[in-house]
Amino acid sequence: MAGARSTRRELFAASAAGVALVSPATALAASTIAARPDPPDARLRRLLTVELLLLYCYQHVLAGTLLTPGARLVVQLQAGHEQAHIDALKLELTRLSPSGTLPGPPTDIAAANRALARRNTTGRLGQLQGERDALYLLLEVERVVTGAYFVALLKLEDSRLIALAISIMSAEAQHQALIGDLLNPGDAQQSVPYGLIQGTQ
Repeated sequence: MAGARSTRRELFAASAAGVALVSPATALAASTIAARPDPPDARLRRLLTVELLLLYCYQHVLAGTLLTPGARLVVQLQAGHEQAHIDALKLELTRLSPSGTLPGPPTDIAAANRALARRNTTGRLGQLQGERDALYLLLEVERVVTGAYFVALLKLEDSRLIALAISIMSAEAQHQALIGDLLNPGDAQQSVPYGLIQGTQ
């Protein structure tokens, strides 16, 4: 166990630029969460579920006509990243649980909106009124996904899974910054991700 903790510290230190800072209150809550047993395949299934929700939202926005060409290019690029995240999680889940069933994406807009409501986002698919609405919804779900990886990193012990989670969490933070720049052009202070995060899955 001591070796696993050392590995986690080393991995976090190596990826410090991609991991958000937490407050003392968050750290206390984190220690409580981390103490609860949670099989790694169950944790990865939760991550895969929120990643599939995020990709569904990207695809829904891209299927419409709300985005300007510049915004569409960014959203298309990030949707491709989300697909890569999903593929990586599926690969690890298959390795951990070869006979397990993988979660699927939302079956329709209503199912996606129920999942968004459970995660306390304000935006809803099918109700977006313009580019700003669409981008803000994607930003909200990106924040949900980033929080999910924060929670997962409190639980995971496998160094391979920790490295994967850190890598994906860093990418999600970059996505937030790019969407933030589209929402607040030229205002870096408004564009960067939050420095304090807490998460649920």
